[in-house]
Amino acid sequence: MHAWFNSISAHPDIALTFVFLVACGESLAVVGTFVPAGVVMFAAGALIGTGALNGWVTLAVASLGAIAGDGISYELGRRYHRELRTWWVAKGREAAFARGERFVQRHGTKSIVFARFFAPVRAIVPLVVGTAQMPRRQFYPVNIGSALAWSPAHITPGIVFGASAQLAAAVSARLAVMLLLVIALVWLVVRLGHVAIERGVLLVKSGFEWVIQRFSGRHSRGTRLLLRIFDPNKPDFPTLSVLTLLFVGSIWMFLGILQDVVAHDPLVRADTTLYSFLQMLRTSPTDQLMAGLVELDGYGVGLLVTASVLIGLLIRRGWRSAVYWIFTGGVAVALCPVLERWGGKTEPFMWRMGAAHSSLPNVHATFTVVLYGFLGWLMARRQSPLWRNVVMAVIAIWVVMTGFGRLYLGESWLSGVLGGWSLGLAWFAVMAGAYTYQQVRDDIGPKSLACIVCVVLAIFGSWTIAEDLPADIALYRPRMHEIVLTLSQWTNAGWRALPARRSEISGDEEESFPLQWVASGGTIADRLGSVGWRAAPAWSAKAALLWLSPKTPVEALPVLPKLAEGTSSELVFVKFDPRRPTSRLVLRLWRSRYRLVATKARDSPIWYGAMYQESFQRRWWVVTLVTTTNWPDASAIAQLLPIGMQVLRRSATQDGVTRQVVLVFPTAS
Repeated sequence: MHAWFNSISAHPDIALTFVFLVACGESLAVVGTFVPAGVVMFAAGALIGTGALNGWVTLAVASLGAIAGDGISYELGRRYHRELRTWWVAKGREAAFARGERFVQRHGTKSIVFARFFAPVRAIVPLVVGTAQMPRRQFYPVNIGSALAWSPAHITPGIVFGASAQLAAAVSARLAVMLLLVIALVWLVVRLGHVAIERGVLLVKSGFEWVIQRFSGRHSRGTRLLLRIFDPNKPDFPTLSVLTLLFVGSIWMFLGILQDVVAHDPLVRADTTLYSFLQMLRTSPTDQLMAGLVELDGYGVGLLVTASVLIGLLIRRGWRSAVYWIFTGGVAVALCPVLERWGGKTEPFMWRMGAAHSSLPNVHATFTVVLYGFLGWLMARRQSPLWRNVVMAVIAIWVVMTGFGRLYLGESWLSGVLGGWSLGLAWFAVMAGAYTYQQVRDDIGPKSLACIVCVVLAIFGSWTIAEDLPADIALYRPRMHEIVLTLSQWTNAGWRALPARRSEISGDEEESFPLQWVASGGTIADRLGSVGWRAAPAWSAKAALLWLSPKTPVEALPVLPKLAEGTSSELVFVKFDPRRPTSRLVLRLWRSRYRLVATKARDSPIWYGAMYQESFQRRWWVVTLVTTTNWPDASAIAQLLPIGMQVLRRSATQDGVTRQVVLVFPTAS
């Protein structure tokens, strides 16, 4: 990946030419429909964020391409307006051209700006305004202005993503992989939801209409009941059809998962495979994020959300909706403890390799789908398409991310989460179908409900996270058993057991760890402070924003964390050289699973780590980027350590590679 970025950095003209052609092609008539400009501009932004392309130049090139594309279409329209109209009709594209004409008639000159961001007419509008003989003095200023707005709007998200990916990669490849995995998961959920809304509803409606026509000639009681519920002439027919299919599919999914668990089919093996893979991605920052999501998704916060929404419905006099809400949430609350006892599950974080496991279903997943799914149904019912799509996307992302958090932390197996979702979706389909069939039309104030839920999650969720997050981190933390060494065992051969290099998810070994130190954390801080080292600035929301200010002094910037085997360095110190204002030395120490027993250093932990030099650059006067290099020379590191310490140098050769380590401990030991 780095080699690819370096290749682009060495030949940016090729990438910039491609950006120009795509930006230009998007606005060309006919051609623009097939040009994936959004994807390419996002990729260009990602390359800017990683430093492979110059930001201002790329924005300028994209803007010029957009200006040129609209300009070419406009000039073609002015020059060949009669021939072009005839050609569009001959090719069967008269409807598309007419849609562009209506768009221009409705919005006038502003249609040129709107078309930049509205895909169905983006390649038609410049052609239409050209055939309408719009004056050039009127067209080109708007064309240029809209292009200058279009390029950063499409490229900036990519810049943010690229900078985030580079930052994550600088911290740990595990974090970068997790970032990509989460973004891909969110994109997949939103995309599938969009496709289901656009095409799935029509397919289901057509299928149900065919079934009803097939059985309409029969006059049994069941057929009459079916026709009464699924009457194609009723406006709620498509909704009831989709909910029925959802119920059938959920039950089928649950029974399939149950069969796989009982028979120990591939899904059970997928449980352990996915768990092992996610454990390789474990990092301290992601642990805290996922544990926070799981806390927000807990019973306590869920019950508060249930009660708050109920109060909101009663205040709005939504009596029938309140009854449905009580029944929906009440059954879920009563059913979940029964399912939890029946499942007899073994949590992944307590599982031992080779042991059998069962986890059906995960009651938290069921509770989440029922509670937030029906809440989303209440808020989206009979609302505008934009509001409905936003609500559905937010609910879907919330359900998937909380389920993913439980998988990541080892709180549940994949089969347990899928089983919980299937049961929750089945009960949701029943209640939503009954709500629709009864044609409940309460004025529940969906935006007020959304505000209530956000306030509850913000206040009580934050309080719950602050109270329970440390305990959750400790509960889900991978187990580590400490090993006790004597001083002679450590200095003779035990030092070789400590990590030699920082490892990543792929097993690749990064920079070496040439330093091992026996002392408590407080002692190390005191010793280093005596020779000019100081604790690195702590991370916080305010400190993180300092990276976005090009005027922030180096002394105030927090140190980017480095992860070794998924854990952050517990001790981080910095040292500054007045002669080098744009760089600093960083000392990182990780706590090992070894402890030393000695006369004056009894039960002192053994730390391992490395020293780095960070150099800062102010890119485009927008963001601060850092380049990190490590100091592999053990003897050079020893010269920067405090006096009054016993320092031993050790070296060993393995597989043709020589490892050099400095061992530091109190002189009186």
